[in-house]
Parts: sequence; structure tokens; C-alpha cells
Amino acid sequence: MVEISLPVDSTFLSEVVYEGLLRYLSYDGSFPKAFSDVIDRIKDKRLTLSGNDISMIKRVRGKESLRIGFPEQLLQLLDDKYSNEVIYDRVRNKKNYRNLLSVDFIKELLECKGLNDVKIEEDLPLILKRGEVIIGRKDVTAPQILKVDRYTGYTSLETKFASSQLTLYVSKEVALLFLLGIYSSFITTFRQQQQAYYYFLFFSPDEILKLLRESGNVIGKFFLIKDAVVEKLTTILGKSTSNELLLLEILLSVELRELMDREQLDKISLMLFKIAPEGQTYKIYEQIPITILRSPKFYRVVGKYFKDPQEFCRRLSEALAPDKTIFKALASLNAKNKFSEADNVLKAVQELYRFVVLGDFQGWFGFVRELWNCYSKLANSSDRREKSRSKGYIEIMKKT
Repeated sequence: MVEISLPVDSTFLSEVVYEGLLRYLSYDGSFPKAFSDVIDRIKDKRLTLSGNDISMIKRVRGKESLRIGFPEQLLQLLDDKYSNEVIYDRVRNKKNYRNLLSVDFIKELLECKGLNDVKIEEDLPLILKRGEVIIGRKDVTAPQILKVDRYTGYTSLETKFASSQLTLYVSKEVALLFLLGIYSSFITTFRQQQQAYYYFLFFSPDEILKLLRESGNVIGKFFLIKDAVVEKLTTILGKSTSNELLLLEILLSVELRELMDREQLDKISLMLFKIAPEGQTYKIYEQIPITILRSPKFYRVVGKYFKDPQEFCRRLSEALAPDKTIFKALASLNAKNKFSEADNVLKAVQELYRFVVLGDFQGWFGFVRELWNCYSKLANSSDRREKSRSKGYIEIMKKT
């Protein structure tokens, strides 16, 4: 097994590189196969590169000079047809890549004659030098999003870098793993108050360590579940940022459990990242651990009071769907036309989360109580829309 001298931990740098490595291994160590498969995943999605990572022509004292950004640096490494003159003409004609999730960029990568020859056949060391961190070899300047963890040094008594600002360089193999990791983990972009947020879903560090010991076939099974979670989160994120709602939609999903049952997987541990661009770099806003069990604890609690736990979960999941009343009320929390019962709905979801995650039946009673409060607030309203929502809350209580 090839080793990367990068710790497996919860940093974005580690997560994205090992995500790429696992995706690469699941395709039997073939970059062309792996990149071909991710094209459909990123269509119509956008991850804007930092200005420092984009190729551009700079003018200093009347003279022009070319700064080659990350995408074009990688293309140059993989195919000698991308000379500086060619890149210069592309930039001048505004054909430089600004969106890292560009289908055209992947197609160009796949056409590079050197891509087929790139194999990870030897260990990739992590080297510390004066002012530099190098993973593998010094082939490419790492893009800013790989520096999101904001390391200013490696604090070790054995090194002199504790207070140094280090520049990160990676080999072409690591650069390809990074890209594959980004394409594999990206969920969606959410805009709020003129700020863009990017969401990524990775395997947890513990899960990565286990999967690195498995075959490509087993890794592929775990990706089937993870990709299904990404698909589910895509429909939710961008419409609501309630962490409780996100986790409930996953934990209550009968489809995910049926998929785990089919693939004979008992547990999968994931990590959700929320990142935002900030000037010429990025900032991590949240890291949310997600553990999905094939037979969760609350199933046993539900089984004592309801005949069919799976049907119970299916009805709850439907009640939380993006086109239903609860979701719309939560989505209104940060809007100008906030629903009058929105705070009660938030409490209801938090109580339901307590029930599902902890198996505490008092959480179920709290959920029902808050839904009743929502109904009571709206039942006698003269507003037709509020009256309609009041009926929606009663329907949820009847069906669950």
C-alpha cells in the first residue's frame, strides 16, 4: 500500500487528499476512469478559485508578465502542448479557468497525453524546508483552498518552523488526488446575505483509516452510501441551514438504510464541512460529524410504541421534505417574511432531533407539543396561507 506522509485527521487538507486517494483506489488506481465518472457530479456546480490561483496577465511599469494559475500549471505538467505562449493566448482571450468545478477542465485533463501515465506507485513524503511544505514533489503551487486550515507553522520541538509562514507545494499526483477529492466531496453552494458558502462531505478520519486497508470493491460500497448522502443533502442545503434538519433527513432516511442493508454495511462515519471564501483565501465555518447506523438505537424505542419503525421513519422524513410545511417554516427564519410559528417549528425539530439521536422519548412528546403550538397560533388566522399551514401541522400529527 502506497503511503502519504500526511496525517489522517480532521483538517480539510487531509480530508480532501485522502478522499481523492480512496476514490482513486475504488477505480483500481486509474485517474482517467475516476475523472470520467465525476463529470456528471459537478455539472452546473461552481467553486470559484481564489484570485491567486487564476492565470492572468499582470502589467508592471508598462511590461506584461504571465502568472500561471493552478489549473494551467497542472495541464502543463500533463501535456507539453500547454506552453507559456499557449497559456498567454488563452488568458488574453479569457479562456482561463476561474471555476474549479469546470466540466471543460476535466475534459481537457482527460485529453492530456500524460494522464494515463500518472500512477501512485511510491510513497509521497511530506518535506519541511525553509519557508516551504512539500507533499510528494515541488511540482505545483497548491491552491488556496488547500490552505484553508491556515497553518502558519508545524509546532514541533524538533523543527524551527513554529512561527514560520510556509508555502505549500504538491506533486502532480497529489494535485490530481486533490482535484478528485474536491469533485468527489463537493455538495453545493449556498448564498446568504451576499456571502457564498461551500459544502463538502468527507469520510471521517476513523473511516478513512479503515478503508485504506480495504479492497477497491469494499471502498466502492462505502462510496455508494456516501454519494447517496451527498445527493440527499444537495436537495436540502441551499434552502435551509438548520443542522438538526440536515441530520434528521439523513438519520430518518429509509432509502439510505435499505442501501446499507443491500451492501451489508453496519455503519458509516462522515464529516460535513462548511467553507466560505474570505478575500484571497477561505475560512472553515463548521465541521459536523455524521454517523449513520444500519440499526440505530431509536429504532428499538420506536418499536415499543409503533408497529413498523421503517414506516414511522418514512412518514417523518416525508414531513420534513423541502416542499412541506416544516421545511418552509424553517427556511423563513432568516427571511424578511418569517413565519409567525417559525420559532416553534425550530423547537419542534430540535426536540425530534433529541428523540432520534438520543432515543429519548421525551423528545417525541416535545415535537408533538410544538406542532400543536404551531396549529394553535394559526388555526384562527384570517390569513389564508396561515390557515392552510395550520392544517399541515395537524396532518403531520395524525400521520405520525
